Amino acid sequence: MNDNKTGTSWWQTIPGILTGIAAVITALGGMLAVLYQSGLLSNEVPSSASANSSGLTQLPVNATVVDEPTKENSPPNKTGQVSAGHYNFKLLSTQLESYSIGQNGKPQKYSLRLSLRVTDVMGKSDYVDGRTIRLSVDGAELMPENSINFAVYDRQSAETEAVFIVPADASAIALLLGRPEDAVAKLPLTLDLSDNR
Repeated sequence: MNDNKTGTSWWQTIPGILTGIAAVITALGGMLAVLYQSGLLSNEVPSSASANSSGLTQLPVNATVVDEPTKENSPPNKTGQVSAGHYNFKLLSTQLESYSIGQNGKPQKYSLRLSLRVTDVMGKSDYVDGRTIRLSVDGAELMPENSINFAVYDRQSAETEAVFIVPADASAIALLLGRPEDAVAKLPLTLDLSDNR
């Protein structure tokens, strides 16, 4: 029998040990990222959350956090800025595109894309959802077609887009900002749909 021992020296096990340590660090980093995004490690807790929210405080892909506070509450003006509750809303841009065309070749419906900045002016972190940004079309309330659900933290701003489908024969269109059970600001929108009727 041959008793040749092929032992491994300590320097041959170092790559395995380093790989194991790297795996543990990666796993811990991933767990911390998940806990932070779910809000379990965040010091800032929104004061009230929507009953429909899943408890996540992450921003949707189309929302951008802006760390600049805006001016105090102001009435509607030509810049498209209003206040409702502890939010200040600013209409940044409006985009109107044909959504569906009738047999006569004229649009029946339009897609209205509104870009908004929502700022917490009272230092109360809270959620913004589809009930906070609505559209009044000839007296009927429309909810946004896209999903809106994100947090606005203490004296910070977030930018988002709201998409609505508007009938081509609409005459009175206004943006309703704020939750129905709280203060609601009405921002009339001037959209030229008359040449397409």
